[in-house]
Amino acid sequence: MPRGPFVAPQLMGHGAEVLEGLGHRRPLVGRSGQVEGFELLLAPAVAQRLAARGDSPSVVLHYSALLSAAAHITGAGRVALLHLPALLLAKPKLAEAATAQTWLLLDDLAAVPPAQAQALRARGVRLGVADGQPDARLKPDFVLLQANAGGIDTLLLSAQRWREALPQVTPVALGLQHLEDLENALRGGMGLVGGPLGHSRQRPPSRPMGAAAHRICGLLNHLALDRDTALIADEVRADATLTYRLLRYANSPAMGLRRAVEVVDDAVQLLGRAELRRWLSVQLLAAAQHRPAARALEEGALVRGRVLEALAQRRGEPQPGAHFTLGVLSLIEPLLQLPLAEAVAPLRLGEEANAALLRREGPWAARLALLDALDQAGSDGAETQAAALGLAPGALAELVDEAWAWAAQVREAGSGRGH
Repeated sequence: MPRGPFVAPQLMGHGAEVLEGLGHRRPLVGRSGQVEGFELLLAPAVAQRLAARGDSPSVVLHYSALLSAAAHITGAGRVALLHLPALLLAKPKLAEAATAQTWLLLDDLAAVPPAQAQALRARGVRLGVADGQPDARLKPDFVLLQANAGGIDTLLLSAQRWREALPQVTPVALGLQHLEDLENALRGGMGLVGGPLGHSRQRPPSRPMGAAAHRICGLLNHLALDRDTALIADEVRADATLTYRLLRYANSPAMGLRRAVEVVDDAVQLLGRAELRRWLSVQLLAAAQHRPAARALEEGALVRGRVLEALAQRRGEPQPGAHFTLGVLSLIEPLLQLPLAEAVAPLRLGEEANAALLRREGPWAARLALLDALDQAGSDGAETQAAALGLAPGALAELVDEAWAWAAQVREAGSGRGH
C-alpha cells in the first residue's frame, strides 16, 4: 500500500507531482483462511475524477503509483489486485511495472493485444474481468463477482456459471458485508474473498471461555495490576505451549534482540512489560476457536491494534499499549465466538476501553469508528475520521501500511496458532 503521499518511482525526474488520494489496502482472504493479498484502490473521489481523463498524465501517474504499491505487496509474497483501464497498458513503462502476483481487473480485456496479454501472463500477472456473460474467447484468469442484494446464493450461482463456461477461471468475490458470507463464499470455492472481517450477522451464543484463553487473561491481569514479572515467568513456564511460543518470539527477527534467548525469565525481562502485554494479546487471538477465516481475523486484529497504538504514539498519549489492546479486542468476539461482554469480562480493562468496546461511548469510541471506516470500501470516511483525530493527510495510509508489515512479521515469527 502506498505510504501516504506517493511519487511513482518510474516517473521521478519527469516533473512528477506528489499524490494524495490513494486509497487504503483491503485484505483478500484465500481458501486457507489467511490474508493472501490486498485490493488496492484509489480514493472514491479521485477515481471518479480520473475516470473521464482517459490516459492523461495525471491518470498515468496515479495508476503508476498503485502499481508501485502493488510491487511492494507482491515482493512480500502476496497478491495485489487493482482495477486498471485497459488503455493504460499501451504505456510501456506502466505495463512493465506490473509484477508477478499482480492481478489486474481490466475494463476491456478484449482491447489488450494477444501478444501483450501473453507477455504479462508469462511474467506472472493475472488478467481478469468483471462479472457478466462469460466469453471463452477472452480467457480471463479471474472474474470479479461483486456481492449485492441477491445475497451469497446469487454470488455462488454466478461463480458456478463462470466455472461451467471457463473451468480454469478463478472466482473472486468482493463486497461481502458479513463474516459468515465471507466464510460461506470460501466454502463455495471462491479463490479470494473480501469484505469487513469484523461484521457478523448475529452475536455468538453464550458459552464457557476456553481454558487457554482464561489462562492468558490471567497473565494480562497480572500486568494490569503491576505484579512482578517473575510471577508471569513462573506461570508461562508452567505451560509448555506458551513457553515455546515466548522463546520463539523472543528469538525472532521481529524482536531484533542481539543475543539468543534460551530461558523464559530472560525473555520476560528482555521484552519488558509493554512488549509482554502485546505478546499476550497476540496469544489471546491464537486461543480462538477454529473457523474458516480465523487466521485472517487474527492478522486483522493485530493490524487494528498496531494502528491504534501508533495513533496514540503520534498523539503523544500515555500507555499506547492500552490502545493496542483496544484494537485487538475489537475483533475478539468473532475470534473467540463469545459475546463481546463475556470475552472481555475476565480482563481488567480501563473505563475508556470498556465504554468504547461495549457501548461505543467515551473518548476512545472515535478510535473504533476509525477502524470501522477502514473496513468500508468505496468510502472516504476513514480519512475524515483520521483528520478528526489530528492525523495529517496521508498519515493514516502510513500507519496502516506499517501495521500490515508488522503483523506479517509477527505471523512469520510464529506467534499465532499453527505458525
